[in-house]
Amino acid sequence: MEKTPSPQPPSPVVLIVEDDEAKRYMLARTLELAGFRTREAANAADALTLAREAPDVLLLDVRLPDLTGFEVSRRLKGDPATASIPIIQMSASFTTTQDKTQGLMGGADGYLVAPVEPEELVATLRTVLRTHEVARERAQLLESERAARAALEAANAQLRTQVDILANVQDSIIVTDLSGVITYWNEGATQLFGYTAGEMLGQSLVAIYPSQSQQELAEGLAHVIATGARTGEWLGRRKDGSEVWINVRTVPMRSAQGAPTGFIGVSRDITELRNLRADALRRAELAQQFVGIVSHDLRNPLTAITLAAESGLRKEGRDAAAQVRLLTRIRSSAERMTRMVRDLLDFTQASMGSGITLNLQPVDLHELTRQVVEEVQFAYPGRTLRVECSGDGEGLVDADRMAQVLTNLLSNALQYSPSETPVTVGCEGDADTLRLRVHNLGSPISPEDLQRIFAPLQRGAAGMDSAQRSIGLGLFIVKHLVRAHQGDIQVCSHREEGTTFTVRVPRGLSAGEDAGPSTA
Repeated sequence: MEKTPSPQPPSPVVLIVEDDEAKRYMLARTLELAGFRTREAANAADALTLAREAPDVLLLDVRLPDLTGFEVSRRLKGDPATASIPIIQMSASFTTTQDKTQGLMGGADGYLVAPVEPEELVATLRTVLRTHEVARERAQLLESERAARAALEAANAQLRTQVDILANVQDSIIVTDLSGVITYWNEGATQLFGYTAGEMLGQSLVAIYPSQSQQELAEGLAHVIATGARTGEWLGRRKDGSEVWINVRTVPMRSAQGAPTGFIGVSRDITELRNLRADALRRAELAQQFVGIVSHDLRNPLTAITLAAESGLRKEGRDAAAQVRLLTRIRSSAERMTRMVRDLLDFTQASMGSGITLNLQPVDLHELTRQVVEEVQFAYPGRTLRVECSGDGEGLVDADRMAQVLTNLLSNALQYSPSETPVTVGCEGDADTLRLRVHNLGSPISPEDLQRIFAPLQRGAAGMDSAQRSIGLGLFIVKHLVRAHQGDIQVCSHREEGTTFTVRVPRGLSAGEDAGPSTA
């Protein structure tokens, strides 16, 4: 029986880079007659592109219309995709020893001076290809040897460290037999439950999940065998008696024949996650309550505007003073609605994490304080407001937002203090800090209310006139406006000394320095 000849390897591909078409043709014919396959490029750009198709060798003319062969060689050797392609440079113009040295130093594997005899050209190509093939085979042998050594070392390392990895992984890993008796206990389990491996080996899982009876445990493990895996949340108990919510994924272990031999349980503490879920639920309930409050409180000024407008339309018999009172009522209700909408927008920005935008500019906080107090005084003509300023009031703040802070604090102080007592506003400046203080006398804020005074939807006293009550966002927004200025706000309240809100913000840039909008 005749032996089937083994397939011959394909002929080497030579990429000929030569701008002279006639020379390129002659070179191609010579190489093809010698058994090579050829590709052709007339310039450096085409050569760099065709080189990425991985020819076996480049025959590269040094003089090209767009780049020199030296530069083409440098780029090819600098690109990992083409660095291994052998290059033979050839030139009839660059023939000095210096030219040859430059070519070889630049990465060429050979350098020929044209014209070249066909025999010399073919012999040079074959020598370069053979040298590269030998080098490639040697590199492959070395790489194979290195890979084998690395694989052996990795296998040994894996065997040495496998137990340590399982022991020190952060998740709890517990292995049991078919009845739920613990046979393996890693460091993660110790961190989670507080027991050491020595204390738990040989114990039943019921010891750490006391909410399950032995019968329920057996039924659960049987379900794992039947379904292949089980994931659930369980209430566990630590060694110190504290409870912890655990997410557990349990999978069966099987022998080589497929028979179940035990179970692996991977667990982690989800107590915080459950708390976050509960917090999200509370937030949803808060939002629902918030919508109810808004719909109720916005309806009041809307009703007042509607009634006043209808009354104004029936103006027969009304004097000018009555019309002014109607218009004043409409304006007052509209302004109240505007404040509500502004508070809602600020509350949304602060709650959703998008931040409150500031327009920081050099401001004299003393002058701003006097202006705000003067405006508030118009709304409370019968009250006594005092202003005390000291130090340098110049700083970099958002004037409108700081006015909003001060207006809210002043309004609260006036609403929650006896009408015959004064409200004092202090504005102080030192080297780095600006401070605002709003003080009023009257009943102190209870310790319980102090704990949640800056939380949203904390409304005024139930007995307060509904026209004066806010939607309960004022101090929440004040706190976020102060934080946006990278400051802080504190409140002290005592029966004898009264209640004082203190705002501290950094002075920022000196007056005259420019600053654009800022988001916090």
